[in-house]
Amino acid sequence: MENLIEVKSPIFSRNSLICLGIIGLAAFIIRFFYFPDGIPLTFDAGGIFWYANDLSVSGSFPTNVNMPNNGWPTFLSILFSFFDSNNYLDYNNLQRYVTITISVITIIPVFILCRKFCGSSLSLLGTVFFVFQPRIVENSLLGISEPLFILLVLSCLVLFLQNNWKLKYVSFAFLALACLVRYEGIILIIPLSFLLLFKNRKDRTVIPKFLICISIFLLVLLPMLFVRIDTLGYDGIFSHTAHNLEVYASGEQMVRSEAGFSLIKSTALAVFPIFFIFLPLGIFGFFRNRNFDKYVVLSFLVFLSLPIIYAAVREISDPRYFLALFPIFSLFSIYTVKELTNRFGNDKLIPIIIVIAVLSLSIVYLDYTKPDHQHELEAYQLGLEVHKRTSVINTYPPEIKYVHNKDSIFWNIGTFPILQAETEPKVKSIRTFDYATCLKERELDKGSAYLSGCIKYEYASLNEFVNDGKKQGLTHIVADNNPNRPEFLKDVFRDEEKFPYLIKIYDSSEHGYEYHLKIFTIDYEKFESIIQFN
Repeated sequence: MENLIEVKSPIFSRNSLICLGIIGLAAFIIRFFYFPDGIPLTFDAGGIFWYANDLSVSGSFPTNVNMPNNGWPTFLSILFSFFDSNNYLDYNNLQRYVTITISVITIIPVFILCRKFCGSSLSLLGTVFFVFQPRIVENSLLGISEPLFILLVLSCLVLFLQNNWKLKYVSFAFLALACLVRYEGIILIIPLSFLLLFKNRKDRTVIPKFLICISIFLLVLLPMLFVRIDTLGYDGIFSHTAHNLEVYASGEQMVRSEAGFSLIKSTALAVFPIFFIFLPLGIFGFFRNRNFDKYVVLSFLVFLSLPIIYAAVREISDPRYFLALFPIFSLFSIYTVKELTNRFGNDKLIPIIIVIAVLSLSIVYLDYTKPDHQHELEAYQLGLEVHKRTSVINTYPPEIKYVHNKDSIFWNIGTFPILQAETEPKVKSIRTFDYATCLKERELDKGSAYLSGCIKYEYASLNEFVNDGKKQGLTHIVADNNPNRPEFLKDVFRDEEKFPYLIKIYDSSEHGYEYHLKIFTIDYEKFESIIQFN
């Protein structure tokens, strides 16, 4: 029986431990090579950071933050409470270090999962497929929740596959923890419950044992749900699941005829380049000889895919939704290697060649897609200048994320840690675009409109923008060399002399920056006289 390979041998032999150590060390080295040192967290990671920081500093759960998935920042807050630094960026780096560590140690349950079906030597190859996957490497550097969610869901699967009731009980606890990290994990309670009851249907004690499993699941889950209801007004799991079902049922999504194309596109982007090569043959090989354990893996694959299908229906294309499937994809990919070794009869050389190929493909892909860290660092440093010199500015995404927007609170580095409420965002911004036309034409929500690039510019000229911005307190114009700016901002950057009411107060090129950015203050007296004259 395939799933009984080496069942009597210890899970971790001395050689496998040494190999896992080498693989883990190499995974750390690659991640630290691409580590965005000196660049602060923004967007989702920034929100997670502030939630964890506030919980660590105050000792109580924040009530003014919309954070339905607070499992990861809650765990992070424990580490923050033991960390001693007065530097904001040190805490940002710690958050990234933790996700890197979680991502790398996930090779342990990946190894155990693969060993259940393939034996130790090929299982080591499964860890290589997972830990050097470019999407996994990139995601581990962001400081967000996916690494912990993947570890918890995979641990749940691995424990459930063991022929030991105590471990099955623990698997339900891990599932509850996964639900606290990302609420879509709740969907796995369906296959987990059905499979448990089905396999043990002849056992007279299965119902009491199942009730114990559900009790453990609820005992882990409910305390945090009560905290969320008390602090946020919703439980964050059942509330958001019900809302998503209502949205889908009410038709508030993209045209469904486009959903298939969106799903294919998302899948291709997510599995490229490594799984794109190894998955097709591997899936066939895995399910050639079926048994109960393989049906367990299949059920996890199917139910973890449901959020991906939901996102595709709404035409949201984000590889992050696929990451929880990557350990299973790694298992499937091993079967491609088995097929190759069976066909060519070389069970040592082929795995070595594949390891070299995986590492090479990963590094090439990461190098090609890596962010321009120098530009990001300069954008952050110039964001400090914008923050120091301005009050109300035009938006200039994505670089404005280092100044201030609704997803990331900016504050000038100083005494830390402090509560988010004690940081007053000095700079406000006025959009140079809106979503109105797209929302009306395509019935999108704002998030979907932004993700799909559905942006319409409101202003035909700088005069029009300044005239409207004056009502909102506009004080400064920020212009840079980004080619995606509206024409009137490009005009300001290229030919500032055309606008005598703009007084340049900062030019980054005069301070040795490659990222060219200019800051202008608006002289409204001159502006009014020009408008009246025209």
